[in-house]
Amino acid sequence: MYPTVYLNGQYLPKEKATLNVADLSILRGFGIFDYFRYADGNPRFIEDHLDRFFSSAKLLDLEMPVSREELRTTVHELIKRNGEEEGGIRFVLTGGYSPDGYTPTTPNLVAMAYPFKGPSAEQYERGMAIHLHHYERQLPKVKSIDYLEGIRIQPLLKAKGADYALYVDREYNVRESDRSNFMIVREGILITPVESILHGITRLHLLRLARQLGISVDERAVSVNELKQADEAIICSSIKGAMAITTVDEVLIGNGKPGPVTRRIMEAWDGYCASN
Repeated sequence: MYPTVYLNGQYLPKEKATLNVADLSILRGFGIFDYFRYADGNPRFIEDHLDRFFSSAKLLDLEMPVSREELRTTVHELIKRNGEEEGGIRFVLTGGYSPDGYTPTTPNLVAMAYPFKGPSAEQYERGMAIHLHHYERQLPKVKSIDYLEGIRIQPLLKAKGADYALYVDREYNVRESDRSNFMIVREGILITPVESILHGITRLHLLRLARQLGISVDERAVSVNELKQADEAIICSSIKGAMAITTVDEVLIGNGKPGPVTRRIMEAWDGYCASN
């Protein structure tokens, strides 16, 4: 983490930016967050992230303590005070200090800046190994701080040699990963789930990029069988951008290497981000 943190209207050294143990984020895991990158001092897709942050707060009935304009100003000020041109910013809005340990009160707002380290070039070239895991997140449209399941299964993923999990619902449709969305390619069409998922900002912009590249897009449910029979598959997030999925539970996707549609999107992504 970079040295300066924003907490409830103040910019503080990270060592002094503290929350009381009565906060519901600590007692009950109740709160929301958002994360986005910045490059050359400019936050990436900030308006989309603000949209989602405010939407998540509304869905949990958390009162946002600042206006959208004030939050945008905070982003730029935090970047300036930390003096680094590249990084990532995380907002956290908590349930507040609860006298009974259960009832939300006035939320606490925290913003932190971090150095950014993305996946290696070798990982992009190799692609990701996926494990399918039966789980359905509560309130998937809310970017909650609750990552209990994703963290809990880390030893399982390690034991299986998987990089990430994809969550599978009761109808055996594949929804999303704990920190990522996913897409498949069949017959040149980019297909991605749309229901009961967190609508990622990278997902949003990859679909726009695909359309700009003349790639057809279809937003609909994707079954486990369809994923395993796909020509290509992609996992995507703010940190990853777009990365190929090359195996699912040890089943090769396509020829087990990043496919042509995936490569087109990966190669165009940095230029798209720089111009948007």
